[in-house]
This record gives sequence, C-alpha cells and structure tokens, in this order.
Amino acid sequence: MRKLPEIMLSIEKIVVEQCNNSKYIRPFRLSYVQDGKSKLWDLMKSHDSVAIIIHHIERRSLLFVRQFRPAIYFNRVYAGGEQEVPPVSTAIDGDPRLGLTVELCAGIVDKGKPLAEIAAEEVQEECGFNVSASDLERVSTFRTGVGTTGSMQTIFYAKVTEAMRLSKGGGNPAEGEYIETVEVPISQLYDFILDESIPKPTGCAFGVSWFLKEKLRPSFVEVMRQNYLQIAVVSSGISLFAMLTAVGICSLRK
Repeated sequence: MRKLPEIMLSIEKIVVEQCNNSKYIRPFRLSYVQDGKSKLWDLMKSHDSVAIIIHHIERRSLLFVRQFRPAIYFNRVYAGGEQEVPPVSTAIDGDPRLGLTVELCAGIVDKGKPLAEIAAEEVQEECGFNVSASDLERVSTFRTGVGTTGSMQTIFYAKVTEAMRLSKGGGNPAEGEYIETVEVPISQLYDFILDESIPKPTGCAFGVSWFLKEKLRPSFVEVMRQNYLQIAVVSSGISLFAMLTAVGICSLRK
C-alpha cells in the first residue's frame, strides 16, 4: 500500500506523572475462588465506546482518524522493562511519530444518549460529515480489553458524500483533541490492515474485514452476468466440440 502522508507534530516535554482521580480509568482488584483455589485479578473500570466504519462512496475509500496515543508512544519508546513503571518526573524521550495510530472514528460513551446519536456526533467532530443517527447501520458489539477492562464497543457503518461535509473535522478542541482524517482506497484496504508499520487497534482491522466481506459482495446483476459468461463459454465449448466431432465423423466416412 502507498505510504500515508506525513503529519507535523508539535509534541514535547513528555514526562511521567502520578495518576490520581482519573476521569477515564479506575484501577481495582477482584478476589475470587476458582476450583477451590483463591485468586486475584487486577482490573480497570473504563467507559464503553462506539466506532464507525466511514465509507466515502464517491471516492471509493474508507476514512480513518490518525492521532497521537501516549500509551502507544510509551510502549514503543520506553525500554525500562515490560512491567516496570518509571518514577514520577521521568522524561520519555523519542520521536512523537512513534505514538501515531490509525483507527476507526470513535468515541467514549459518556453521555446519556442512544449509541447511534453518539456515533453520529463523533463522525461530525472527527471527520466533518453530517450523518444522521437513523442512517447509521449497526454492525456489532464486542468486548475490548478482556484481560483488564472488559468494556463494550459498538461498531456502526456510515456512508458519506462530499455534499454531507460540514468541515474538515479534527476533533473537539474543547477536549484537546488533535485528529487528522486519513483516507485509504478500497483497493488498498487489505494491505492496510496487514501493514505492521501502521499501529492500529484490533477493532479497526475487524471493521475493515467486515466491510470487505459485507459491502463488497457482488450484486445480483454481477453474479448473473458472470454466470451467463461462464455458461456462454461452456456452451461455446460444447458447440465447438460437437462441430469438430461432426467433422471428424464425416472425414472417417470418406
């Protein structure tokens, strides 16, 4: 697949800090007994989420979002050990581009609204298209972070055109979001999900795979046309075989 366009980042002074009273994650521990044996498991409570497969039908492409993810940056840059947490005030120095991911347009469920409405708002905020909640197709709901959070993510499918564009997107400035829309042609999607040089979450690969299976199926007309061509070829072959057989028989009679 072709290389994604470069993005200019102004990220600096990346330093480890103490995490107290987070709005997004709350760690805790469960104890339980399994087959008579006491066990402990460390968990985190986090928000459920929605994600949207955005199909630009005029440009024959899917739209994704690219953004800096500190967790990805930390795990790609910090070499202090798999389970080691660096001390507070430790500077984490590296190329900020190592923290870039390409994902489905998505957002957390932190409002008392139907999931489809939250998804429609995310499409407008992050990618700039006016999509009605009633026009979204629900794809599936599954669990994420099964070893730590067990949160639910619901995926929707949306079709957009340039007539639906309200802005260039980019996220919600009030929430400090810096998001870039990335377009991948349908012809390059399979290479995209297998490209390990582009960090992406599992849900992104699932969404692309679903799209390739469910939305690129040949239409009834295409199937009939292909079958007709196959029948025509077979029929032509039979006719040619019959003609050659008849010529051979005539030659033997002579």
